Amino acid sequence: MKNIKALIFDMDGVIVNSEPIHEKAEMEVCREFGMEVLKSEWDNFRGKKLEDIFSYASQKYGNGNEPIEKMIERKIELYLSYALRDMQLVEGVYEFLEKLRNSLKYRYALTTSGRKVQQDKILTKFNLESFFEIMVTADNVSNGKPHPEPYLVTVKKLNEQPSECLVIEDSDNGILSAKSAGCQACGITTTFTKERLESVGADMVVSNFSELSKVLFE
Repeated sequence: MKNIKALIFDMDGVIVNSEPIHEKAEMEVCREFGMEVLKSEWDNFRGKKLEDIFSYASQKYGNGNEPIEKMIERKIELYLSYALRDMQLVEGVYEFLEKLRNSLKYRYALTTSGRKVQQDKILTKFNLESFFEIMVTADNVSNGKPHPEPYLVTVKKLNEQPSECLVIEDSDNGILSAKSAGCQACGITTTFTKERLESVGADMVVSNFSELSKVLFE
């Protein structure tokens, strides 16, 4: 970790413990539209746009003509109904974000595969709605992770060099996206193992934000 000027956060699995809620809602939507998708598929879906997830499910488990946008709308509806009731922040992230804002040491942004309407409500739930002035969502890109576009767009908004941006990610698709964009990448083991995150190119892996804080602020 060297010459870091900006931090870029993924949302799901990094800011909020949302991956199980996403999976539950997506599985329910697939069933509602007549598709029984194997649970084992979801590890490969982590970090991907809903368009990509449901298009894949439609081609492999459906008739290929399922109404993808209706599925997305239903997924967001279900997800928010569960998330606004049950979701919690990832342990230590609020304290880390407070330290980040007060230190003035790094610029920062949020890059998520979710739709903006969904992210705004989640951030409001945790009083973080004013924290991320720079936020890139699925609405801002044509290609989702693992394609580099989400992080390339974020880096451009930050007006920094990719190599001077540290991306914090919990999924292999996210790490692949960050590295393909030329960023440094830190994996956090909220979803996958250290070995899996390292295998796709993570420059470092931490188990919690306390570890990351020691690296960046001490």
